[in-house]
Formats: sequence, C-alpha cells, structure tokens
Amino acid sequence: MSCTFYSRRRRLLPCLVAAACALTLCTLPALAAQTDGPPSARTVDVVDHVFGATLHDPYRWMEGEHNTEFQQWLAAQGDDTRAKLDALPTLKSWQQALQKVSAATVVYRNQRHVGGRLFFIRQAAQGNGTLMVRELDGSERVLLDPATLKGDSGHASITVFKPSPDGSKVAVNIDHGGNEITRVEVLDVKSGKPTGDAVEPVWGEFPVQWLPDGSGFTYTQLAPPEQRTGGDPLQDMRSRFHPLGKLSTQDPILLRAGTGQGANPSFAIPANHFPVIEFSTDSRWVLGEALSAQAEQRYCVALRSDAVKPDATWHCIADDNDEVQEAAIHGDTLYLVSSRGRSNGELLALDLSRPNASIKDARSILPLQDDEIVVGVSLNDTQMVAPARDALYVKVSKNGIDDIRRIDYASGKVETVPMPLSGAASLFHADDNEDGFLLELRSWTTPPKSWRYEPTTRALHSLNQDEASPADYSMIEATEAELISKDGTHVPFTILHRKDAALDGSHRAIVFGYGSYGLSIVPSFKPARLEWVKQGNIFAYAHVRGGGEKGEAWHQDGKGPNKHKGVEDFVAGVARLSELGYSRPERTALISGSAGGLLIGGAVTGYPDHFGAAVFLVSILNPVRLMQAPNGANQIGEMGDPRKASDFPWILAMDPYQQIHPHTAYPAVMLDVGLNDSRVAPWETGKFTARLRAADISGRPVWIRTDANGGHGIQKSLGAEAAEYADIFAFLDAKLPGR
Repeated sequence: MSCTFYSRRRRLLPCLVAAACALTLCTLPALAAQTDGPPSARTVDVVDHVFGATLHDPYRWMEGEHNTEFQQWLAAQGDDTRAKLDALPTLKSWQQALQKVSAATVVYRNQRHVGGRLFFIRQAAQGNGTLMVRELDGSERVLLDPATLKGDSGHASITVFKPSPDGSKVAVNIDHGGNEITRVEVLDVKSGKPTGDAVEPVWGEFPVQWLPDGSGFTYTQLAPPEQRTGGDPLQDMRSRFHPLGKLSTQDPILLRAGTGQGANPSFAIPANHFPVIEFSTDSRWVLGEALSAQAEQRYCVALRSDAVKPDATWHCIADDNDEVQEAAIHGDTLYLVSSRGRSNGELLALDLSRPNASIKDARSILPLQDDEIVVGVSLNDTQMVAPARDALYVKVSKNGIDDIRRIDYASGKVETVPMPLSGAASLFHADDNEDGFLLELRSWTTPPKSWRYEPTTRALHSLNQDEASPADYSMIEATEAELISKDGTHVPFTILHRKDAALDGSHRAIVFGYGSYGLSIVPSFKPARLEWVKQGNIFAYAHVRGGGEKGEAWHQDGKGPNKHKGVEDFVAGVARLSELGYSRPERTALISGSAGGLLIGGAVTGYPDHFGAAVFLVSILNPVRLMQAPNGANQIGEMGDPRKASDFPWILAMDPYQQIHPHTAYPAVMLDVGLNDSRVAPWETGKFTARLRAADISGRPVWIRTDANGGHGIQKSLGAEAAEYADIFAFLDAKLPGR
C-alpha cells in the first residue's frame, strides 16, 4: 500500500527508548551470531539530542538519494538473499504452484464507461496492464500496450488514465521501472495514435481532469527540482491548465502548493499538499482540492469561467477541522462526506447558490443506521460519493459488506440498489455525463464480478468481465471472528482456512495487518494467498485500530500517540489463532508494509518473542527522520511532525529503528524493498536491517529481498507478485516449525 495515495480521495491513502550503549559493545555479539550473513554495514558516531531525548543513529550514512555506497551495499544484500532463497527446499514447488495460478489469471480493472465505450485495463500474468477499449458493438481492441514502449529506466506501465467527456480521447499516465513518476500522453481513441499533447512530470496517481467540452484539461505537476522544499519531489506541486494543441511549456499555473509564482492568495495550499481541480459537466462550479496523506482534506469552489485563470477567486468551504473526506458537485449542490458530527460519516448537501455558502449551512441528506459507514479509505477503485447524470449514488458499508444508495437529485428520495451478491466493492464509479454506475464485488474466496447499473431498467447488467478462479478453492472458507487486544478492545479478525483444518495448533499461519490512514482491509480475492491456505496453512487479517473498519473513531484510536494500540491488536491476533487452535505463536508470522511498517516494526521491536517470523514489504521504519525522506512531509497529517515538541515523543515511540534493543533475540525477518520506490526511501529498510542485525543475539536470519525493477509495488505484474509470494512462503516454511 501506499504512503501517498490518491484516487479522488486516496492520497499520496509509550515510552522513549534510545540506544544506550556504545556501538562497539552493541554490535560485536550480533556479528558473531550472524556468521553466514551478507556484507556488514559500517557504523558512524551520529548522536542527536532532540527535545530531551538522545538518539543514536549509527547508519545515518545510508540516507540520501544517489548514495552510491548505500546502493552498492543494498545490491549486495539482495544478491546474498537471492542465493539463500534459491537454496530453500520448498521454493521450487511454491514457484510452480503460484506461477500456474498467475498464468491462468486475467484481471480487469479501472473500468470507465464514456461515450458508449468501455475503457479498462486488462492484466495477464506477465504484463503490467494493457489499456483496452470496447466499442458499442462489443468489439475490443488494444489502445496501448506499455510493453511496446521502450525506455532506459525499466519497463513501462500505465498507472492511471482518463477518457475525455465524449470518449474520443484518453489521457494516459505512463511510468518506467515502477517509480510512479509519469508522462501523460493523450491518445486519439479511434486511431490509437498520440495526438501530440503530452505533459510531465506527473505523480502516477493523479489523472488529468478534462474540461467538460474536452478542449483541454488540468493536471497536477511535480515542481522543478530547484523549487522543491527540502528536495522532496512530492512537495510544492502545482495544478496547471493545458489547452489541446498548445505547447505544455506555456500551460499557466492555476494553483500552487507552497509559496512563489503561481500561488493563489484566495486558496493557500501548504507545500506538502497536492492541488487538484475537477470539473463537472453539469455545473457552473469547479471543485478545488488540497489533498494529502490524511483522512480530512480541504475543499474550495470557483466558477468554471474563472477557474482556468491563474487569478481565479476561490471560496473555501471545508478545512481540515471540518473532517471532510470526500466531496463532489452536481449543479449548484456541493456534496460532502464528513465525520465531524458522526464517526461513521454523514452525507451533507450545500447549496452553492446561497451568498457566502458555508459548511455550517449544509444539511444531512442520507439516513443511516448506527453501524453503517460512509467514510474511510480504500485502495480499490471506488468512490464514496458518485454523481451520475441521473442521480447521486453513495457507497455504504456495514460489517465489510457494501451496498449502493441512489438519491434522486430533484426529490431527494433515497433508494437502495439491490445487490446481486454479498461482497466488498473493488470498483464503484460514476461519470456525471453518463447514467448509472459501474460496480464490481468480491469476497475472500470468490473472484470479482462486475456490472453496469442502468437506471431505466433498475437492473445491474454484467460487463462480461467476471474473473475466473485460476484454481479450485472450494475447500477454503473465511471465518469472521474477534480478537481481544491488550486493553480489552474487541477487534475484527478474519481467518482463511481449509474447511477440514484440524484445530490442534499444527498449522503454519500468517497474520496480515495495516492500520494507517483509516484504510480498511476489505474482502479481496488473492489467489497467491489462497494457495498458502490450500496447502493446509492459515492466512488471517487483523482489522487493527488505525484502519477504518469501524469508522473514523477506529482510525483515531490507532493513530499518532495511539499507534501502540494497533501494534497490540496485531500481536493479539497471534495469540487468538493459538486460542482457537489454528496455530501456535512459534508457527505464526506477521506480514505488513508501507505505512504498515510502523505496525510490524512495532511488533518486532516491542514483542519479539510473541511470534516466529516477520515479513516487511517496502516499509516506513524511521519516522523521526520523516522530513529527510522523499514523500516524508506528505505524511505529517497521519504520522505527526517530528519537528514539533508536542509530536516528537510519540513519533519516537512508534519509530521501529529507534526502538531496536541491543542484546535481544529477534524473530526471523525478511524485508522486501523496491529499488525504484518513490514513496518509501529504500534507506529506511537498510538502516533498520543493519541495526536489527547488530542488536540480535538469536542467530536467526535478517534478510533483504530486493527488486531492481520495482518500486512500491502498485503496478506489479501478476508474475512478479507470484515470484514474491513464492519467496515469502518458502522463507516461512524454512523458519517456522511445521507439524
């Protein structure tokens, strides 16, 4: 997952402990214990004194971009781990099993119905996804296969795309090597050829926003290197307007994060936020957004006639303290989803035609039961509020299951759209120049099925893109349970197991968690993980605090100074599997990554004897150095600001690198890192690994698995995912005791 995440609303989604001994005294025993290890890391005598705390940072030298010494050290780590993984006894069998299911899998995603055409990404085993179009007569053709694009920076992939309102053109974001820094090319849909319109560099999660007449678009561009605060590529972005047929170098800046040329005094945007301007086909109003990696965002409006001018006057409606997580416009109505008055969220409507319209004038328009949720972040391609031409559609979740409410624009009448099956939405999208919506539902053990809702027939019609299961998983079931955390809180806990699993504690098990940004872990069909279960193992999901499974209060209960509660939930999942008879702590591994690195890092450093192994995936592990990391400033809203005396104590407490204790027996650990990762700096993995090895006295492995052709994993091919999980499963087979 992501540390910066954006898809309309998904953005880029204790005590103080310091190392108290001299480096030489801490490292010598560990070096003796890891005699078969990869090349050791040198240490430096760096000590920081911050707000009364003393922080030793012996691997500070690994930080920074273009650090040749660290890159060489990391490459050597990867080579050493690769050799050890290749020698594991069960690797080949896992490779064969997972490559077989990946070869038989075809995934459809990012469906968009525009102008009578269906645009979508088709992804097979080895590709990163091909852009396809289905015409009105049902014929399908390739618009862009990124495998045909050549470059010196690794394989190309499509991160996002956006058709023009009439479907005649499509703007495609293309990156190389998984780094998510894209060039946006406009294609003519009829011919499939580039029109000559292109803009760059654009962060890979930001699609262009077309004008209603298709004559141009706005886009959110990365700042030139010399204008980036602290050299961070994700600071000081600007929203620009590109008229088709014009040189992009002449595109005016409409909004700018930070200060300097292009900043608009009526809509001031912090440097670490992302300006986005969205147009509605049926409205004279334009929505301006200042987005960041936090749940609440800032929203302003301007008249469409003014919005494409650099000196537009913006009227700001919602600030961070209004706790608005999503917004959309239809006509003169601004729809807002806020958690300020209701932790599970409420849908508000505001009449923008009123003079000096304020969020205080907004009214609640969707009746909800106490346990129904309309807030929260999902990594899937889903909107929460989707304005279509015919009506407003809203996704409502209850106990992890989604349904859709239709609200008539004129009457305000609310209807529930009958669902064809019970599941979680991995696609929910509407366009304001089309009737109805697109929907895809899936569960833990069944593949996604997709439909288009047509309001004239009040029915969901298949898109004929239902994924086929690549293998028989009928022997697997999902048990919804609860675990009881350290403070007595009941936490939802999903357990995937064979129906015939003996409850004798004999199974190897994985507990997966995340716990950041209010992002919920929802039912998802993952054949690679199901193969683990099919072989008699357990795969469980701990819905820890910090996520959004129980609304915004659940998020806040595991955020900032409460981060330790999510860690306690995560570790309690291990004990719960043992209590229920599925596994034993020594047979159980934890997996998490990205911002979940704080979760699994906290578990490893705080509870090293409570489980048998841990696998980190592209993880944040050193948040006290947040401001020195690319994409670090963007995380302040979720993780706090280490420059503030009020925030620093709990940031230090959640910092896995700083919480490593010398002379401690740690579990077996493998850390996965993409060398082209633009979201989480690889040096965070390097520093944590080196320090953990130096402190460990168990002799268990601490390996780094590197992907030279990968980034944060967002566009990972099915084949690459299969290879990754084959390595993980073989590692766990070798390091967790079996029956």
